Amino acid sequence: MKSQRIAVAGGQGKIGKHIVEGLLEIKQLYSLEIIVLSRSESPDVSYAGSSAPVIAVDYNDQASLQEVLNRYKIDTIISTTSGFSPDPFISSQINLLQAALTVPTFRRFAPSEFTAAPSEQVADKVKLFQMKLPIIHSLRKAKQERPDSFEFSIINCGMFMNYLGYGNTKPDGHKAFGHLGAFPYIYDLSKHTADIPGDGEKQIRYTHADDVGKFVAAATQLDVWEEHFEMAGEVTTMNEILRMCEDVCGSKFDVKYNSREDVVARMSSAPEKAIENFFMENYLAIIDGDADLKRPLNLNELVDVKPMGVQEYLLRWWGN
Repeated sequence: MKSQRIAVAGGQGKIGKHIVEGLLEIKQLYSLEIIVLSRSESPDVSYAGSSAPVIAVDYNDQASLQEVLNRYKIDTIISTTSGFSPDPFISSQINLLQAALTVPTFRRFAPSEFTAAPSEQVADKVKLFQMKLPIIHSLRKAKQERPDSFEFSIINCGMFMNYLGYGNTKPDGHKAFGHLGAFPYIYDLSKHTADIPGDGEKQIRYTHADDVGKFVAAATQLDVWEEHFEMAGEVTTMNEILRMCEDVCGSKFDVKYNSREDVVARMSSAPEKAIENFFMENYLAIIDGDADLKRPLNLNELVDVKPMGVQEYLLRWWGN
């Protein structure tokens, strides 16, 4: 059964905003009810001629979560909560699920995933993603207990294409990032450099954040949710992305190919290096094949979204 009354947890955050906007684009078409759950008070979100109220919630209070979900008769929760501290990240989603399971109308949950590679595939390498596993275990348990009245989907999109826009000098260049943070990852077109894990022949999956929102919104209108939904704007090798970047910039890049040993040597146990280590752990996952795309792009096949490709994105923000 299609989703009708949808709550987006963390919908004030980076990818959360893109998903809320994707839902608001189709709100009138499908007569949807959409609410945004947030830790703080905020005005309604308006986009594409539609709006959604922002409801302040305490993720530590299951009773108050239950009250909100009941009041709006929510049938679907899409979680986009984020953070670097495991305990609040884990407990917020577990509490949200437990509260939702007491709501008669509730039947769908998408956990906060939306990662470069499925967290279960890479958690051995990427320590931060280990905190994404408890909710998946809880969702599988709920599905086992309610096989006919509950479904969930772990939704992955690969890397956000928007990071390729870092440093562009277009007058509206800030729009290249959407609601995401602005930083370079692997490729820095502003400096004509590339810092590539391995030999560059591993495939990489890119999706524009706007398209992630459109894909997720379209998925809510599917009759059945599969346990995994995979999407992509483009899947190609890192060397092919490099070639596209060099073509659009009109010059050769200064390229460093990192062996496994190179990556390990760049890692540090110092607390202030936590973010850098996170990126290096992702590099190791790519080199070792843990980040390989192992499932078909089923969401691309199931919904009518025409995502942006890398070449189109690069021309938009780096072309003359």
